[in-house]
Formats: sequence, C-alpha cells, structure tokens
Amino acid sequence: MRKTTITLLVFLVVCVGLAWVAFQPAPGRPNVSISLLGYTNEPSGARLAVIAVSNLNAITVYVYHGCIRLQSSAESSDWIQWHSTLGGGASDIFTVPPPTNQSPWRLSFYVYNDIGFGQVLKRTIFMTARRHPYDIDSDWFDVKR
Repeated sequence: MRKTTITLLVFLVVCVGLAWVAFQPAPGRPNVSISLLGYTNEPSGARLAVIAVSNLNAITVYVYHGCIRLQSSAESSDWIQWHSTLGGGASDIFTVPPPTNQSPWRLSFYVYNDIGFGQVLKRTIFMTARRHPYDIDSDWFDVKR
C-alpha cells in the first residue's frame, strides 16, 4: 500500500511538472543592450573598440554571430567570432577592430532567449519548434580619431 502511494505521488508530481512546463509562454523579444565603451590600442598599435553586451532580461540569453554594419553600405562587413551565454542581468565585454573608413557603424547580433531548462524540456517532450533568433542592433557609433 505504501509503495503504491509513493509511486502515485511521484507520478502526480511529474505530471504537474510537465503540465507547468507545457503551459509556460514562450519568452518575448529579448532586451539586450550593445554599448561602445570606448577605443583602445592593442600592444601592436592596432585600434580596438571596447564593446559591452548586457542582458537586461531576467532569463538567460545566448548572443552570437555578430557582424559590423556600415551606415554607408547596405552590406555587412566583418563577422565577429565572439559569443556568450548571459544570465539575467549579466554582461560581457570584448574588443573588436572598428571599420577603417569614416562611416558610422554598428554591431548586429543574433540572440536566442529560449535556452532555459523549461524551454529545452518543452521542445524535447512536446516537440515544439525552436523560435528563430532575434536580430539585435546597437546604435550607430561614430569613428572618433
């Protein structure tokens, strides 16, 4: 009798947990800030832009596949190899060579915000599709010499 009660209780807890996961709404557009902190030089003398990427959400986001976009051109230029998983309220700093021309520029990243345990479990158990990543752009930065 006691073994049946414990089994039934465990089964009930698992069912409630799965129902809770199933009815969790998908997260909305992530609130990610991309800021230019300033310029510096590396030891060889090359100019670098110091960039901060901040997650302003309470949930974890994955920021990746960045590129530099020039205001004077519709095309993207250099791809940035930096990527980071940022917890709620976290930020990361990295450097990138700024464009060599005088045109204003900005950074653009793809951001996934459905990487938490509940979202992964929901996709795995209920076979829901993963959302496309969001495209997040910074403000335009002026090249200051």
